[in-house]
Amino acid sequence: MRTVRVKVFGRVQGVGFRYYAVHTARSLGITGYVRNETDGSVEAIATGDFSAVDTFIRKIVRGPVYANVTGSVVEEIPLQHFGDFEVRY
Repeated sequence: MRTVRVKVFGRVQGVGFRYYAVHTARSLGITGYVRNETDGSVEAIATGDFSAVDTFIRKIVRGPVYANVTGSVVEEIPLQHFGDFEVRY
């Protein structure tokens, strides 16, 4: 198990990005959360097995159809436990 923080930049707010992240995470068995940041980016904290988290990262840094991701930062963080994957406000 591992936990990562993924921060995605570009046109990522107002394009369904958080709900794309929720759908993607839940389909992979990932727990954690996603939220909009005040700087216009989107942050996701994701916990799951190594291969599921790798797949999540690959999908999130591309984003949904209407997003235009211009950059991303992925950081390993200490293992965290969540009950589900949710949108936080």
